[in-house]
Amino acid sequence: MQATVAEVSLRYSSQKSYDEMPTITSPEEAAEFLRGIFDPDTIELREEFFVVLLSNTKQVLGYSKISIGTMTGTLVQPITVFQTAILGNAHSILISHSHPSGCLRASNSDINLSKRIRDAGKFLGIDLVDHIILTKESYTSMKELGLF
Repeated sequence: MQATVAEVSLRYSSQKSYDEMPTITSPEEAAEFLRGIFDPDTIELREEFFVVLLSNTKQVLGYSKISIGTMTGTLVQPITVFQTAILGNAHSILISHSHPSGCLRASNSDINLSKRIRDAGKFLGIDLVDHIILTKESYTSMKELGLF
């Protein structure tokens, strides 16, 4: 008796040419791009976590909201980040989450998650370029601070 199982297939199709895609090469450019995808009406209400997919020339291939949390945290599994990165044909990724409190300091959980994602990315050949903490007023680059 033959078992019936689901077929898994992968496909990737960009909606824009590479020349039309924004490029992120600095924390400032990252924060500017992220402000366009985070909802300004909810950034002070709850934590949200996004992954931005980048090409080998740091052009944005796409982004995905990975999780929506509470006022004080959100749950992120590295496997979900990398499912998105692999399906989106990413060479590297930028991750970001909001801090509704307005505090720009990275928590131990933020640092540990960054390290886990960095290490998983090394294994897969997908570089973690930065982890940006975004607030209504400002941002911080965890990479610039040497936190991962």
